[in-house]
Amino acid sequence: MKILNMKKKLTLWIVFLPFVLWAQQTEFKDGALTIDFAKKKKIQADTTKTQSNSYEESSPKPKKQKQGYVEEAEEFNPQRDGLFKATFAAGLNLSQIDGDEQAGYNYPGAQAAVGVLVKFHKNVSVGLEVQYAMKGAYRRLNNNEFPTYMFRQQWDYVGIPLMLNVHDKKLVMASAGLSFNYLVRNKLRFDVYDAAGNINDSLSNIAIRPLSLEPRKFDLCAVVGFQFLIKKVLGIGARFEYSLIGLKPSVGPISKVRNMYNNTVTVRLQYILSPVKKK
Repeated sequence: MKILNMKKKLTLWIVFLPFVLWAQQTEFKDGALTIDFAKKKKIQADTTKTQSNSYEESSPKPKKQKQGYVEEAEEFNPQRDGLFKATFAAGLNLSQIDGDEQAGYNYPGAQAAVGVLVKFHKNVSVGLEVQYAMKGAYRRLNNNEFPTYMFRQQWDYVGIPLMLNVHDKKLVMASAGLSFNYLVRNKLRFDVYDAAGNINDSLSNIAIRPLSLEPRKFDLCAVVGFQFLIKKVLGIGARFEYSLIGLKPSVGPISKVRNMYNNTVTVRLQYILSPVKKK
């Protein structure tokens, strides 16, 4: 009897085993019975994806290089950008001559220059120019004094300024250096007027004598200046230039200096022509 019961139980397990395995792949959804044979595969795929996402989140992201450093490295590469840059400048001189008993930057004159800028460091460059500068002194008529006179001294120079430039944040360039100048034009006019308003030749000749001595042909000047840069190619600024050597003796007892010196303030506009960048 026992053996018969065991055979019945074994027969029941053999009959119901397929139904048990089938039930593992079935589920009830919205009142309907569905069979999902890929259920196990989906679970394995989801597990693999979760592990992959966890690895990506835990792995450090590569750091991006700051844009400023890239631009700075590109800007100060002389092999690619070129070491030499041509410059063109034009300006207005406001001049006076110390030691001629006149005062004030009353003499206007033009200035024009061409040159080269050698930038060998991101903050330092050297500039060399060949310029033509009109300097001198001027005094207008003053009818409220007697004797009334008009004075004009014209000194034109061809000069070679050699400048050391310091660049700050691509916006400002400060300069200092020396200018070697040679006199190419010397013209003097001194008119003295009488009470009727006419030029008195005799008084004019007497007044012009202390100034008639020829000035020194060579003039060495100290130069300082600054300029603001627009898009690194256009500069707007000013320069101050003063003679380091006496040009000729001063006139009259009123003058505080023994010799005459050029004293010039210049408002300048400069264009920097950059070469084509090499890739």
